[in-house]
Amino acid sequence: MEINKLIEQCKVGNAAAERELFQRYANKVFVLCRRYVRQKEEAYDLMQDCFIKLFNSLEKHDSNKGSFDGWMHKICTNLVLQNLRKKRRSISLTFPDEMPEPDDYLIQESFNEISTELLMSSIQELSEGYRMILNLYIFEGLTHDEIGDILGIATSTSRSQYARAKKLLKNKLQAHLVINNTTDERRLA
Repeated sequence: MEINKLIEQCKVGNAAAERELFQRYANKVFVLCRRYVRQKEEAYDLMQDCFIKLFNSLEKHDSNKGSFDGWMHKICTNLVLQNLRKKRRSISLTFPDEMPEPDDYLIQESFNEISTELLMSSIQELSEGYRMILNLYIFEGLTHDEIGDILGIATSTSRSQYARAKKLLKNKLQAHLVINNTTDERRLA
């Protein structure tokens, strides 16, 4: 069923249409939630909250103003951030004394071998502050000014935390590539 017809059916309380809308978008919403929290169970809870909010807000969706996907993404992202702010009141930003240096012999093409699962799990290993800023900047496309406003931090703090998060993530991924390359070399020997 075409999305606008599906939404209209949901607005009048058609349970089959609601089920179809949920099944169509559950994975996208779950992935969005999972980027922000470490535990799958917490992501499932957030996903459920997102769908409750979406179904309660469907009357506000106007297909003339934009796509349902974009509207849904904005509603869900705002809800996830609101939940995280309520839960933690302040996000701890970490400043390690020194950053590990990447191995020089790894080449950029090795990053093409990284799976989505490895990338997601590496992002999950970052501290909450790094993870939030990385997600807001890369996946949500917000500016550092906007991130600063949302998180209640200075724009310069957002920039520096993003740079550190990116470097830590790169080092985590490079370390995984080194381990895999070493394991592959042992298999060949």
